[in-house]
Amino acid sequence: MRLGLGLPSLGHLASPAFIASVARRAEELGYHSLWVGERLLDPVKPRSRYPGTRDGNLPESMKIAYDPVATLTFAAAVTSRITLGTSVLCMLLHNPVVLAKQLATLDALSGGRLRAGLGQGWSLDEIEAAGNTPVGQGRRSDEFVAVLRGLWTAGTTAYTGEFFTVPETAFEPKPASPRIYLGVYAPRAVERAGRLADGWLPGGLPLELLLPLRETLFESARKAGRPEPEVVVRANVRFTGTRRRPFQGTWAQIEADLAAFREAGVDEVFLDFVLDDATLTEEGFVERMERAARM
Repeated sequence: MRLGLGLPSLGHLASPAFIASVARRAEELGYHSLWVGERLLDPVKPRSRYPGTRDGNLPESMKIAYDPVATLTFAAAVTSRITLGTSVLCMLLHNPVVLAKQLATLDALSGGRLRAGLGQGWSLDEIEAAGNTPVGQGRRSDEFVAVLRGLWTAGTTAYTGEFFTVPETAFEPKPASPRIYLGVYAPRAVERAGRLADGWLPGGLPLELLLPLRETLFESARKAGRPEPEVVVRANVRFTGTRRRPFQGTWAQIEADLAAFREAGVDEVFLDFVLDDATLTEEGFVERMERAARM
């Protein structure tokens, strides 16, 4: 099982110097991948509850947010081998043609290291600020991926759909080996990932919930005549709190979780330390990533 790392592009540790330092050190330590998330706004009076906390409020660790594509381009410039992934870009915040160009350029500049993780998003404030609506987001996701695939793989392509229209066009540069991942959880959305994506990006799920959804993923891929997508798990590592979830607790518990996910056949786990607490220092972050690399 491969091991990846979430870059500190969100929260109080986010800074150009520290992002560059972590990227370099992760490559030195043998991490397979670097990952970044996406937040567009920090609304003063949010209309949507954040799904990752009990009170629905955005945690302090997500109130500062660097642009994910720009951050990975920056990380690419200070590394040479480690792969670069998004977990996730919210499709409702983007136009697929513009994003296709941005990601293809990142792939070219990094020497073919891109892994494009996409999701739906949850913030109505962000979605509307980007000029979109959540109505029909499942159908929109199908079209979004189809537009990306067409631009990235065909000599020339055209697309006419409910949400997007692309005139017949050539498109360069193309990613060296384009891989699309979907970060989704609902069974119907996981079926979509099996039908359309190269990988699935779940986060925070215990194995008893993840494994049945993985079977849904694989069955959908088989019906579509596609290879089984790989499974890359986002592990929000926390040493605080009282509730025991995967990758939360002591180092011994986290190491045991890694072993369990490895035994279950998960392809990759990437460790995200930035959501743990607002008191984590740069030195503490580096100590954690160095210790985790030895597990």
